[in-house]
Amino acid sequence: MSDDFPAFVKRAREILRGEAGLEDIEDFRALLCADCAFYHHGEEENEECGSFLLLKALLEKDAFDLEGALRELE
Repeated sequence: MSDDFPAFVKRAREILRGEAGLEDIEDFRALLCADCAFYHHGEEENEECGSFLLLKALLEKDAFDLEGALRELE
């Protein structure tokens, strides 16, 4: 299943290793949007889907377990 979300898996691993963070909106987009067929970097970035907003809020509140998500995807 990790083949379905390669950008998420790669970025989540980088975050967990301390090589990347979730400091600004671009960091969240790199993690959450890169695998989306509807997301095109640089286009309509002021519009965010509900899934992005939900996952971003959960990550900001430490209510989303990146390690657990990676385990389930692999």
